Amino acid sequence: MVDWNRAQIVHHLIKVVTKSSSLWPKWVNATVLKHKHFWTLSMPTDCSWIWRKVLKLRRVALQFLTYSIGGGSDISLWFDPWWGGICLADTHNSPIISQCGLYHNAGLSSIILNGTWRLLRLNPRHHHLDPLLTQWLQAFDYPTVNSNGMDTLLWDGINATKIKTWHIWNSIRSRGYLVPWYKAVWHRLRVTRYAHHQWLLCHGRLNTLSRLHRFGIVDSQQCFLCISGRETDSHLFVHCTYSRWILSRLLGMLGISIVGDTWLSMLINLADIQDGPRSLLALCLVQVFCYHIWRERNARACTQQGRLWPIKALARDVD
Repeated sequence: MVDWNRAQIVHHLIKVVTKSSSLWPKWVNATVLKHKHFWTLSMPTDCSWIWRKVLKLRRVALQFLTYSIGGGSDISLWFDPWWGGICLADTHNSPIISQCGLYHNAGLSSIILNGTWRLLRLNPRHHHLDPLLTQWLQAFDYPTVNSNGMDTLLWDGINATKIKTWHIWNSIRSRGYLVPWYKAVWHRLRVTRYAHHQWLLCHGRLNTLSRLHRFGIVDSQQCFLCISGRETDSHLFVHCTYSRWILSRLLGMLGISIVGDTWLSMLINLADIQDGPRSLLALCLVQVFCYHIWRERNARACTQQGRLWPIKALARDVD
């Protein structure tokens, strides 16, 4: 959720930079920025929450934004990060501008001639050059100039004007390792409600009695279904006599037996079945089973608010 929220804000940022025709970006460019430059704008002390967030995410956006240079007239030489994500100047009075002898409103086209880069002639009166200017002039890995094209801002190689929020999210999101039970939960025949419930179970986030006891919320850990075991994830969905009878019946219809001491190991074994259609059907049945067992468990935990299902009746309902 945090990454998605940041992606939405970066999407606003891109609309401002590309001068989108939408109302809010047009208002920002006309009223907030006026003749200022977005990438070098200092953080105002009295700005709105959303504008503050947009400005704070400039560094994140610069990791994925690049310029496809055409004529260079739409790109600011000093205040757009066209060179390796770096703005050559941060203010209109920057020493690098005076040392180069070009106006602060110069476009990138001022150092491009017939589609090739034209190095600047430095002002001979300046003996101590700005370090960034020296670094820039000594670096010959300038971006390619497409003299027949237009200046375009790219996000991860995609035209920024056509970018979607999910493109941005996929670029900036935090990535973890691929869990072994991924295919067992997010298969192509999944039902979102059941898959999300099983995803919580695989992460150990269902509030079983063992988990609540660990937090000091309850004292008893006795399973509500079989009244004979300690209610953990693996017990409730694999070892409980009530649950195991239903699960054995469901998998038995496909000629599959329960293999695995824990819930995760059983899921992985089902996903590894060589017969693809049979494996998918088994995973679908298991997701529905998991959801209904948890619902029945909650009904028994709050008997005045839920309905108690006999074991055969619940099995028929899952079927």
